[in-house]
Amino acid sequence: MAFTGRKKILCLSMPLRKVTLSPITHRDHRAVLIQFDREEIDLKHKCQEIGARFTQTHKGWWVPQTDFDVSTLFDVFKELAFVDYSAFNLKKAPPKSVVKRTYNAPTKPQKSKYSWTLDQAAALSAMRDKLTIRHYSESTLKTYLHMFKGFLKFYPNKKPSEISEEEIKAYMNDLVKRRKIAQSTHNQHINAIKFYYEHVLEQEKKKYWLERPRKEQKLPEILSEEEVIRLIAATQNLKHQCIMALLYSSGLRRGELINLRVQDIKMDRNQVFVRGGKGKKDRVTLLGESIKVGLQRYLAEYKPNYWLFEGTGRNHYSSTSVAAIVKACAKKAGLPHVTPHKLRHSFATHLMDHGTDTRIIQTLLGHESIETTAIYTHVSTKDLQKISNPLDNILSQSADLKRVTGKDDQKK
Repeated sequence: MAFTGRKKILCLSMPLRKVTLSPITHRDHRAVLIQFDREEIDLKHKCQEIGARFTQTHKGWWVPQTDFDVSTLFDVFKELAFVDYSAFNLKKAPPKSVVKRTYNAPTKPQKSKYSWTLDQAAALSAMRDKLTIRHYSESTLKTYLHMFKGFLKFYPNKKPSEISEEEIKAYMNDLVKRRKIAQSTHNQHINAIKFYYEHVLEQEKKKYWLERPRKEQKLPEILSEEEVIRLIAATQNLKHQCIMALLYSSGLRRGELINLRVQDIKMDRNQVFVRGGKGKKDRVTLLGESIKVGLQRYLAEYKPNYWLFEGTGRNHYSSTSVAAIVKACAKKAGLPHVTPHKLRHSFATHLMDHGTDTRIIQTLLGHESIETTAIYTHVSTKDLQKISNPLDNILSQSADLKRVTGKDDQKK
């Protein structure tokens, strides 16, 4: 090769990613615009860490120029990517009108924080403690507390323990009629309120006081096998490919994926060990033979320490980042809205298409009830492909009759 040893080292050490810094005027203020490839999730997290906000108008992240000068931002990103700040070399002074508006720009009124009463604060604290003691997941804990806070705000001058059943019904009616919440969200509100009264206050369980909505019988949306391949092939980022391939080939929930440790991947047994899945249950699921090579490359290049997929500071990879990766790749592949859970649905349906027993699929997915798994029979094409469509039958018979009629006419 024509390269010297030194040149090789320089070429390999050059960052492949690029961050562009440029001056803008945003919301009548001078700001610094930060732009990079939207697939670079760790750069997005870095922007969030420094308090940058995304602007759809300028297609990038921005910070007030008074908060971060160019040299400061260069130091923030220089270890992660090549930083292009050549736009600042132009030294163009902003129009005087802009400068004037900058100093006299009206500030947006700050949203006043809700002031909790002592009884409300005590109720929230007791509910948090009870959820923690009962080992509810962090996601459920946040959801229940958020929904319970909304309930308490609806009756700001009442002690939580003294809110009547009729008042609870009135709140639920307000959620449904005025706020138009979805049925699944309605059920979560009910569960959060019931948790407080039944488990925190230890009141008698009641089923009649809140009428639950009729459950919608929606079929899961799935991708075809060809669409799965298009989705994974839509990015050249090895880490992102491994994330999507594992979601599909192992039928993982998003939370289960980000909780995987390096040691949970059993290469020799083609298995993935899922610790503390939904319902705090461990299980074993499949590891695709075809993704083992990619995973081995990923482990060698990224060298994760504990968690299989690490975020900034070697912490958990965030669930929002996983969703963003899938969404971005779906857009590149020209696919309609795709979520991580749609890959799980596709995993189950494709197994059923290829004749896998429903009980086995139930075990792989970690479903408590076989009825939950049975919903995939409604979208599986295994049995549908054996059925002859009645329209095809009619047209086929019609064609046969025409041929017979034609022959008879010729004889006449």
